Amino acid sequence: MTIGESIRQGFHYARSCRSLWLFGFVVGIASGGSSSGGAGGDSGPDDGGDLAGLPFALSVADFPAIIFAILAVVAVLALAAILVHYISEGALIEGIVRARQGGHMSTGEGFRAGWAHWGVLLRIALLYFAAFMGSLALLVLPCVLALRAFGPVGGFALGVPALLIAVPWLITLHLVQAFAGRIAVLENRRAIDAIRKARLFLHGRISHGLKLIVASFVGTIGIGLLGLAMLVPVGLLLFALTYVLHVFPVILIGCLIVVPAACVLVAIIGTFRSSIWTIGYVSEVNA
Repeated sequence: MTIGESIRQGFHYARSCRSLWLFGFVVGIASGGSSSGGAGGDSGPDDGGDLAGLPFALSVADFPAIIFAILAVVAVLALAAILVHYISEGALIEGIVRARQGGHMSTGEGFRAGWAHWGVLLRIALLYFAAFMGSLALLVLPCVLALRAFGPVGGFALGVPALLIAVPWLITLHLVQAFAGRIAVLENRRAIDAIRKARLFLHGRISHGLKLIVASFVGTIGIGLLGLAMLVPVGLLLFALTYVLHVFPVILIGCLIVVPAACVLVAIIGTFRSSIWTIGYVSEVNA
C-alpha cells in the first residue's frame, strides 16, 4: 500500500464513520498536544492569622487540606482522562475494522469495545514509555559523562553515534507500540504477547511502518490546512459583521460556528490518524 492509498483510505473512514468522531476527538486532543497546570502565589497573613477580604476565614492550618483536595481532584481527572483516551483508542481500532468489512459501529458499541481493551492498551503504553525512557537514559548518560570528563570534544564524539542509534531505535519502538495496540485489540492478546507479535510482524516491514508515519503526518497536515481554508472565510465574514453589529453578538455567532467546526476537525484528525495504523496493519495481515 502506497502513502497516497493510505491517506485516501484513512480520510475516507475518518469522514464517513461519524459515530467514531467522539472517540476521534478524544484521541485527537490527546495526540495534538499536552496539558499541564500549576499555580502559585505569595500572601502574607496579618497577625499570623486569617486571610482578610474572603467571604469566610481561612487559617494557615487549612492550606494542607485544601492543597490535598486540589491534588486529589487533579488526580481523579487525570485518571479519567487516561481511561477515556484508551477506551477511545480501542473503539477506533474496532470501529475502523468493522467499517472495512462493510459493517457499522454505534457510539454505544464503541464504548463497550473500548472498555474491553483499555487495560491492555494502557499496559502497552506504559511498557513503551519505560522502554523509551530507559533507551534515552542509556544513550544520553555516556554522552553526559564524556562531556564532563573530556569536554565538548568528548561529548560530540559520543553524541553523534548516539544520535545515529537513537533515531532508528526510537522509531522502531514507536512502530512496535502502534502495531502491538492493533494486535492486542483485534486478536485479543495480552500486552507482552502483543508486543512480541508486533516485533515479529515488523521484521521486513520497516519501510511499511515508515510509510505509515509519513502518511499520518502528511494527511494530518492536509486535513488541518483544508479545515483552515474553510474557517478563514468564516473569520473574514465575522470580521465584516463587526461593522454592522456589536462585538458581543459577533463573538457569540463565531463561537456557535467556529467551535463546533473546530471540534469536528479535531475528531476527523484523531479518527484519521488511528485509521492509518489500523488499515496499515490489517492490509498487511490480509495481503
